[in-house]
Amino acid sequence: MGSTSGIQTASDIQLNYMKLLITQLQNQNPLDPMSNDQMASQLAQFAQLSQLESMNSNFAKTLAFSTFSYANSLIGKEVSYLRQNGLTGAVEKQWGKVGEVYGVDGENVLIIDRQNLGLKEVADSLVGKDILFRTATGKVMKGTVYSVQKDINGPIALVMRNGDAVYFEDVIAESLINQDVSFVLSNEGTGALEDKTAAVSEVYKDANGETVLVVGNFLELEDVISIKN
Repeated sequence: MGSTSGIQTASDIQLNYMKLLITQLQNQNPLDPMSNDQMASQLAQFAQLSQLESMNSNFAKTLAFSTFSYANSLIGKEVSYLRQNGLTGAVEKQWGKVGEVYGVDGENVLIIDRQNLGLKEVADSLVGKDILFRTATGKVMKGTVYSVQKDINGPIALVMRNGDAVYFEDVIAESLINQDVSFVLSNEGTGALEDKTAAVSEVYKDANGETVLVVGNFLELEDVISIKN
């Protein structure tokens, strides 16, 4: 015996009813035929149900379009939201600029403080993290970053727990995807430098062959607390 699942639409119900009605008409007792008034009443009810379903569908589409339009109106604006700091574990109120909006499973997702960074710019936040890297012989290894080696020009290598230095060009940056990193961002309004924390969402090579990390906080529209105009 078969089973059905899911929610039927008014059109499906009406089609099934018409099939049942035709079967009943074909097999009705000619001495006791079905009432025309009863059939007309049932068909009218199905027509009303279909109209109501159509109205609900149109309302849902209008609401979705309106919500998406509002989300897009936030692009370029600063919004506040609560986010757990991936480095300290503390829940903090953060501010960030909306750079992009896209839809996922019917929800509007905002990308906050989307930035393209080099490994050197996030080196300090890699301390204590496991990374993948290639040795001089091309072998892929996994290790924990112990510290950052620097000179007057800034970070030059990551020092592993065994003391070996791993240079940035040898890091397999894809191993950092979905990991939180910290970086410094200039506030366009005040010019002040602010520490930001966000997850690495993408990695690619630029025209010069340098590794670029795409970072940003992904936020649902309903999680926005306040907006700066």
